[in-house]
Amino acid sequence: MNELTNEMLFYGGIVVAATSLVMALLYFCFTQIKKLRLDARLNTEYGERTYKK
Repeated sequence: MNELTNEMLFYGGIVVAATSLVMALLYFCFTQIKKLRLDARLNTEYGERTYKK
């Protein structure tokens, strides 16, 4: 019984880590898409941003 519990904790931890990695990747993908949409909207409303060097 003790080995079963240890294995469940081990594999459960792997599943939790993999799930959090996938969720983080999805989060960053969605935020990049939202950033692109916001930049496009701001460009149409206010024009292109000019950078001074």
